[in-house]
Amino acid sequence: MTAPRPPSDWPALMASVAACIEALGDPAFETHLLALLRDTARIEQCMIFAYDDEDGVDCLLAANERQPRIAGRLARLYTDGLFRQDPNYRGLRQASDDAPRVGLAPMRAEEMPPAYRGHLFAFPDLVDKVALTVREAEVAYTLNLYRGRDTGAFSTADLAGLDAMAPLLASLTRRHYATARPVSQQPSAEEAAVLAPLSERERQLCLFLLRGHTLKTAARELDVALSTAETYRKRAYAKLGVPSKARLVALCRRNA
Repeated sequence: MTAPRPPSDWPALMASVAACIEALGDPAFETHLLALLRDTARIEQCMIFAYDDEDGVDCLLAANERQPRIAGRLARLYTDGLFRQDPNYRGLRQASDDAPRVGLAPMRAEEMPPAYRGHLFAFPDLVDKVALTVREAEVAYTLNLYRGRDTGAFSTADLAGLDAMAPLLASLTRRHYATARPVSQQPSAEEAAVLAPLSERERQLCLFLLRGHTLKTAARELDVALSTAETYRKRAYAKLGVPSKARLVALCRRNA
């Protein structure tokens, strides 16, 4: 594994940053983002989660360089309920309105609750985690970066480099995942094929979610109660056999 570029070596990173910017809104963005993070911080695993104000959580990106198949399993454990044991999530829920919109928080494995550490760190042999939190009006994102035993914990220099990159990473995350595409945009052929089994309202809701809307903003666009939108979402996900928006997005991409 190559050594990370020091924070002072920004010119050498411009090509990677430019590739991320060029790919915003495109599935290739995640590949470029992971390459940038591996180059700068030698991360082994990256997870990006979105949280709404209804205590809902979706996994937007799950990638483990050494054990690719395990990333999805860990993401499901987290979204199925272990997220409530995440100290960073608890801090997110308790944050006041004047809390910083962007914040970087390191969290060593030995400082985690035993059950959380056992399920999400022991098996994949991870030893350290840094979470970048990006707060929006109705949704928050956490970009979680992990180190394995071979690479070791993040050093002071690593954390300084990530702190310097935090505004850039926050902007990239927000622009790629939070920007809803035009509502009038017609479904692609792949989306239409995946959503074909749904009722018209279920299909409309899923299209809003695929365009970057939260459940609350989708309900507003559909002019229905939030509880009704939640019912549409549950029915749609059950019919499609997906547990989350991340899996819905992946299903549409797989059929592309």
